[in-house]
Amino acid sequence: MKMKIDDERSEGGRTAKNPPYLQYCDSGDVRLAVYCQGDPSKPNIVLVHGYPDDSQVWDLLVNQLADQFYIIRYDVRGAGNSTTPANRSDYLLAYLKADLQAVTTKFCSRTRFHLVGHDWGSVQSWESVTCPTFREKILSYTSISGPCLDHVGHWFRRRWRESGGPRSVIQQIFQSWYIWLFKLPFLAPLLWRTVLGRHWLRIMRALESINTQHVTLAQGVHRQRDGINGIELYRANCLRYFRSPRERISNRPVQLVIPTRDRFLNADLYSETAAWVSNIVIHRIDGGHWLPLSHPHILATLIGDFVTKTEP
Repeated sequence: MKMKIDDERSEGGRTAKNPPYLQYCDSGDVRLAVYCQGDPSKPNIVLVHGYPDDSQVWDLLVNQLADQFYIIRYDVRGAGNSTTPANRSDYLLAYLKADLQAVTTKFCSRTRFHLVGHDWGSVQSWESVTCPTFREKILSYTSISGPCLDHVGHWFRRRWRESGGPRSVIQQIFQSWYIWLFKLPFLAPLLWRTVLGRHWLRIMRALESINTQHVTLAQGVHRQRDGINGIELYRANCLRYFRSPRERISNRPVQLVIPTRDRFLNADLYSETAAWVSNIVIHRIDGGHWLPLSHPHILATLIGDFVTKTEP
């Protein structure tokens, strides 16, 4: 499939090409900001962003897909223009799954859709992809830089018992230093208020080698607030599912995209994914964690081709 490449600058925090109209959707006590682009008569693709981003992380990708698909994206709870939950428990995976269900029920033009998640957007989307009562609405799933927490919990147990496995487990523990940092009650929010929130653009350039000239997400006006709110995603979910992982399987077609130079996630974490998914395709891309920013053209091609192949 030929993908159109655009280099148009952004205006007002959104892409200049076919800027989406801000709409809202209620999910429990939270109001979610939703953005739709493209022709509703075409296949629906739902995009779920990660931490500490908002839906603008998809801008470069949407520029290439909106002509051929109907794109629905939203700011997850506590991020972007969405409201903030009152309690830490409101960030549990069950509520995040309910958010996706609320958005797709109201805004999808078809009863079934294709799902794409990055980072925490991918982590939380696994909850829907492996849910027996919801996954049949999902025609395909593209997971980028975000494993299922339950799969990771099982991976920890299996690898620790294998010869040479403890070394891989210890390596991942060190790579996931931020999870343990976020457990500290005051330090992580303080870092966002004093350093991370102010210098996120420079950090992205330094760590990910991303040219942020056309990337509005790095200049997000909610960056500090989103960074602090999103800490609760880790606090509410990670250790819970690492300690007591569930059996989470899926019969949906899954496209697993693994960056080979991810600073935060060891590629070995995905070694068991195929055991939980009956229909899976794996792609490895020479890039860092934020592939939607560094490799939007490659992702757009992979997603477009995968959607076309799995569309009834």
